[in-house]
Amino acid sequence: MILLAFAHKGEAREFIQRKHTIPVDFYFDGVFRNDNEILLITKEGIQSTTERMSSVCTYFGNKIEMAINLGIAGSLDKRLQVNQIYGINKIYVEPLLINDTRIFSTWQQSSKVDCITAFNPVLDDKYAKRLAKFANVVDGELWACASVCSLYKIPLKSYKLISDRAGSNTSLQGIKRKASVFSKHLFDFFKKLDMKK
Repeated sequence: MILLAFAHKGEAREFIQRKHTIPVDFYFDGVFRNDNEILLITKEGIQSTTERMSSVCTYFGNKIEMAINLGIAGSLDKRLQVNQIYGINKIYVEPLLINDTRIFSTWQQSSKVDCITAFNPVLDDKYAKRLAKFANVVDGELWACASVCSLYKIPLKSYKLISDRAGSNTSLQGIKRKASVFSKHLFDFFKKLDMKK
């Protein structure tokens, strides 16, 4: 089975509906499945993502053959286009705020785009500039997904839709309003993915 991990239910809406998933009676809300996939809403943040990913990986055990994190991310690199989807290669965590400096890699080594997981929304240009020293995009959960997948020896892929340029012009409400559009875009992209690559 494939584990599809999303930070927010809005990003996953199209997948939940069109993949005919049903809710799983689990320890917490946000776990769905069909015959081939488990869909998890991790919620945003390293702690929540770690807890939820670990619970699902323990419960389903070796049935999970691969994990794919899909969702939105803020751009830290002007070369990346808003509304485009990029595969992620290396994954960093915001420095100085966690006593763990591991860098993870996905199974998409050919990608040139790296992601850093931040502890807070990036609403300040200085904050964005500091994070841009490490990666091209910023999110709130991928490093935790990668940490759990490393522990459970589950191959991980990640695809991020650029929702905005991270910094002072970021509008969290504006991003939330576009959730259904982002979800459809991610779903259409996912339908065309070759899982063997």
